[in-house]
Amino acid sequence: MSIRMMAAVALVHLLGAFVGITPSANAAENVRYPNVVLPGSNIEPTTLRAEIYRPPGSGPFPAIIVLHGCGGHDAHHKLWAERLVSWGYVAVVMDSFSSRGFGDICKNTTTVTPEMRVSDIYGAVEYLRKLPFITKDRIGLLGFSHGAWTIMKAVQVKYQLKLFGVRAAVAYYPYCNPKLDDKIDVSLLVLIGENDDWTPAPLCRELQAALSKVAPVEMVFYPGAYHAFDRSQGVVEVSGWSVGGGLKKHKMGRNPNAAEDSFKRTREYFARMLDKSSL
Repeated sequence: MSIRMMAAVALVHLLGAFVGITPSANAAENVRYPNVVLPGSNIEPTTLRAEIYRPPGSGPFPAIIVLHGCGGHDAHHKLWAERLVSWGYVAVVMDSFSSRGFGDICKNTTTVTPEMRVSDIYGAVEYLRKLPFITKDRIGLLGFSHGAWTIMKAVQVKYQLKLFGVRAAVAYYPYCNPKLDDKIDVSLLVLIGENDDWTPAPLCRELQAALSKVAPVEMVFYPGAYHAFDRSQGVVEVSGWSVGGGLKKHKMGRNPNAAEDSFKRTREYFARMLDKSSL
């Protein structure tokens, strides 16, 4: 049964009842694949563009799907892909925006919605599960800002991603919605700055308090860190959508201590959740 059919069956049933980087030995491969439009969705079919980075050898390897932020796919995500490869993973960097004819959407973040990007995740999973060098039941998600917001939706029980081999997700500075994001069933690590004024940390703390004690969620809050603390650029102010509505200036940029700690935690988390022991 294909992932499309499995997704349909699962959803109908549910609704019914260390830190250094070693560059990849292989250059990125540009690929295309369709998203998966789930039952009852009004999302348009889309052919996704993505880059696949892989370690040397024939594998099979666990895979991690990388979801970019509202600024679109850039050098930051390539750097992360190389980092993941150095840790022994295949990395798939999806381009959810240019595939739909968009660039930077930071001033209108619902131009491409998280739900649209969840359909992209399904497409990536379906594509990966057909590749001989992928360990099909060891797939992770890694998202930043808008991509992390997408992860907060994708890990909800209604999407049943565990059925398709998605075992873990790491969300860097996501937008947390305490009222809508509390049905999490995929193991999740949230990393966010205490001083984030774009995707406010207090919302994630509120969500954390609302979760059941058995929810598979870990959250780390970094004192003094702003949005995008893992990027190489220093702190700057940028204009973008605000949780309170309208456009505002937000601080974003590197916090060395938070960045280094987050890399270590992310590596250890994926190793633990995707059954890798070589730390």
